[in-house]
Order: sequence, then C-alpha cells, then structure tokens
Amino acid sequence: MRSTTSSVAGDRYARLSVTDRMMLRVERPSAPQHVAGLCVVEAAPLLDAAGELDLDAIRDRLERRLARVPELRRMLRPTPPLCGPPLWVDDPGFSIEHHVHTVRVPAPGDEAAVLETAERLLRDPLDRSRPLWDLRLLTGLENGRVGLLARVHHALVDGLAAIALITAFLDVEAGAADPPATAWRPVPAPSNPALLLDNAHGRLSALGSALAHPVRTARALASVAGFAARLLPGVDAAPRTSLNAPIGSGRRLRVVRLDLETAAKVARAHGAKVNDLLLAVVMGGVRELLLGRGESVAGLDLVVAIPASIRHADEARELGNAVGALYCRIPAGEPDATRRLDLVSAVTRDAKATQHLSQEGSTLMYGLLGWAAALGVSLEDHQRSINFQVANVPGPEAPLYLFGAPIEDVIPITELAGNLTLTVAALSYRGRLTLTVTADRGGCADVDVLTDGMRRAWMELTELTGATASLESSTPGTRRLTRD
Repeated sequence: MRSTTSSVAGDRYARLSVTDRMMLRVERPSAPQHVAGLCVVEAAPLLDAAGELDLDAIRDRLERRLARVPELRRMLRPTPPLCGPPLWVDDPGFSIEHHVHTVRVPAPGDEAAVLETAERLLRDPLDRSRPLWDLRLLTGLENGRVGLLARVHHALVDGLAAIALITAFLDVEAGAADPPATAWRPVPAPSNPALLLDNAHGRLSALGSALAHPVRTARALASVAGFAARLLPGVDAAPRTSLNAPIGSGRRLRVVRLDLETAAKVARAHGAKVNDLLLAVVMGGVRELLLGRGESVAGLDLVVAIPASIRHADEARELGNAVGALYCRIPAGEPDATRRLDLVSAVTRDAKATQHLSQEGSTLMYGLLGWAAALGVSLEDHQRSINFQVANVPGPEAPLYLFGAPIEDVIPITELAGNLTLTVAALSYRGRLTLTVTADRGGCADVDVLTDGMRRAWMELTELTGATASLESSTPGTRRLTRD
C-alpha cells in the first residue's frame, strides 16, 4: 500500500498531497469536509445477554480490526516553514474510546428519524488534534436494527478509498473470527531537520519531472487555466439558478433506492450506461424542483460535475485523493424521460472524449482552490462553474458483516461546499443502487419535490422500457427500515 504523498515532497513520509491539503483549507463550520456512510445491521449479534449493546466489547473488537487499517491511528501533523507539506504521523495517545460512541435515535426510530440524527451528528467538523475519523452506533432503530454512522475526513480519503477503508472493518463471512489482538507501538514522528531535507529533495524531483515531461506539464497548466477562467466574475459558465446560493450549516438528507439490475436493463435498452440513467433520473427531479420554484427551464442546460477517480482499481485501498471531474451540460427543459436519457448519454460520451482528466491537472486545480482559501478568498463560494454535483461510487456486491451481523443497507452521505445547495451521491451494494440527496436546509427546504420528481422519472423510464420498477424513497413520512 502506498501512502498519501505530496507532489512537492519525497515519498519517505506520508505527506498530504495538494488535493488533500485543499480539503483542509476549504473547511469551515458551515461546510465540514468529511466522507460519511450509514450502514444498517441486525442488532441481535451485537447485543449482550441483557439485550444491550456492550460498548466496551464492541470497541475492543473494532480495535483488533485496526491492524487492517493502521492509517486510522494516524493524526495530522503541521510542519514548520521550509519543512514541506503536513504529514500523517502515529498518534502517541491513540484511544479507541475517542472514536467510537453510541447515540440513541429518537422514536419512532424509522428512516426519517435515523437520517435526521445522522445529519445532526455530521454537522460538526472532526477534531484535528486526533485521527480524523469516528464511528457512531445508532440505537433505537425500529425492527431490531442498529445503525453505523462512519465518517472520515476528505483529506484522508476520496470516495473510492473511503469504501475500501470502511470495508476493511467488516467481514465477508458471517462466522469470521476476530483478528488476534496485537500490540501497537506508535512510530515516532520525524524530526524537523529530516523533514527539511525530504522537502528539498521532493521539490527538486518535482522540478525535474516537470522539465522532463513538458507536454504533460503544459496540458496540466492549460487544464487549470481553463478551470480558473470559469471561476472569474462575469464568466457565465453555468446558468444562474436558485441551485447556487450561500449555504448554512444545516442539511436535509433524502434517500432513493433503485434496483441495479433493472437500471442496467433500462440503460442497455437506450445504449446508455447506468451512470447516464442516474443522471437522467436526478435531472428529472431537478427539473421539477425548478419548475416548482417558478423558474423557467426552457432551453436551460445545467452544468453538472461528475467526480471521476484517477486511479486504477487495484489502487482503491490507497489513501488520499485522486479525483478529477467531468463537466456536463444537461438539458433541464426536456420533459420526456426517455429523450432525456438519450441526451444525457450523448453529453457524457462527448465529455469523456473531449475532457482530459489527469492527476497533474487535478493537483493544480485543487491547489488553486486551496491556496485561495489559505489567503482568505473562497473561490468556491462565488464559483460559476457548476450548478450541482452527482457522484457514483461502486460499492461491494458481496454481502458484508459486522461481528456476524449482516449489513442490510449502505447509505452514502456527502457534504456540501461553496455555493452548491444540492449534491447527490450514489452507491451500489448487493444489487441495489442507493441515491442520497444532501440539500442545504435553508436553501432547499423543498427537497421532497426533487425526490418525488426523481421517482417519477425512474417510473417513466422503466414503464416505457418494459422493465419492472423497484423503488423505495425516504421522505418525512417513511416509517420502516426494511430488509429486501
């Protein structure tokens, strides 16, 4: 496994990359930067003889699994001037008690109550004086279930790495034995002189690489220049709508679930990808949201950012951020669901053919955002580049277990940033595609209009294709956490 490394430092230490540091710099109280997931499991295997969660035993069993993910014992260490980027070092005072807690969900314990509790718990940024992750066991769920709300700072992982990291805590067999208890001793942090030398070596290496690959360097600079131009005032890259507005600290979470096999069947019938179908469903909801607000959608092409991993599948377990984004102009004015899917498919094919995603370009782009934030200028708050974001991360298809308790449901949760009042995250697990809408509580109080529109778009697509739709959607009236 390779450590997170900086583009301007050597690979001797686990330094943060430019992108990782940007995730720290843009964080503020109203916009914490963490990646989260909510799992729902059967409670019975986690209970003691009295029918209660034994928190001490659960902490002990989770700590045994930290041998699989030693990065979770590391904390952020800033560095003095000239010593290079900050790095991850072992926390000499690490204690699992700081990271694993229980929280009771208020009655009736249905999905709406669970999502409200999760949203409240995710409002506060993680404590930077400790390893940047935590896990809350949510009790009080109906039907004998327990929720596992895990979050990790975005400086440590992107979406793909987060899935790999959280999965390492789990088992692929119901009867899997706990790993053996092992003694852990923190590795001392490097000295400042060692960091100074490492930084000098890394900068020389980076300069040599740039000079040795002038074409690649020029492409990266052109990519970031184009991105920067779209952030400038007066550059009308994305249309002005109510989707872009200052965000507060509160969120509204809604979940829509699609059957993955049906989604693949519908997509194939139109020569499209499942990602295209996902975008078409979301755009159907956004269209109804804007119409409900009295905004015209005639001739309106919204700019959607689609995060894309710039790493190979065998690098999923590597930490840090290796992501870029495709920018797609998708028509909001098209009322026909099948026509909308065809248009989305054509747009995404063109974007993949014409937009160049590279690690170098992404590093420079995120570096620009990070340095602006360090100087007190939040480019994201005033960006005119995109209207909203839709991310799709492939999850595990095989069943997963926690201490023998089957993971029944996995709900991805992403944070808002800048002036985006709306984002959608999708994750597949065991034949289900779960879409989580994160909306600004003040700027998107009508989020249920969006999810109702997504539901209608999905039903239209399945009916016209001849497929049988399978759909669940969480709304404030949802009463049950069910198992398929």
